[in-house]
Amino acid sequence: MAEKTKKETHEVAQGVEGAIRTGNQVTDTAIENALAEINKEKDEKKKREAKKRICIATYVNRKTLLQLQQRRREDDITKEKLDATKKLVERVLGVECEIKEGELIPTKKKIDAKLVLTPTEHEAETKKMEEDFRKKVSESDKQFEDAMRELRNSYEGEYRHYVECYWY
Repeated sequence: MAEKTKKETHEVAQGVEGAIRTGNQVTDTAIENALAEINKEKDEKKKREAKKRICIATYVNRKTLLQLQQRRREDDITKEKLDATKKLVERVLGVECEIKEGELIPTKKKIDAKLVLTPTEHEAETKKMEEDFRKKVSESDKQFEDAMRELRNSYEGEYRHYVECYWY
């Protein structure tokens, strides 16, 4: 009788192990669901990467355009300053000047005597001109910084760290 109980206990134990083993087996449904989830996660990853690339490209494009606008404003200011300095030279010399190969060359054509500057007046006019141009450059810089702040605060601007940390 003890032998029979031992045999039944052994069969019950094997039945429990079999049930556990059967319960741990991966079913076809589980495999299909896992494959579907893997494909979904791959698609989500590709979507996130595409979104990131689009935002980075948009940020770089807009930043580049803002930089171009800034340089054009600076070019205009510089051209204006060149014209102003030419006029100051003319007023000091009392004659009109031509620019040839980067050189100011006085002509024989006189300017109005009322416009001729003394050295003291020239110094004052030069300081005034320099201050005016510093203000214009400062305003241009402020305009650029305001535009960049707006860009950084935009949705695409949140991706700027990818650009600025890895590209510059």
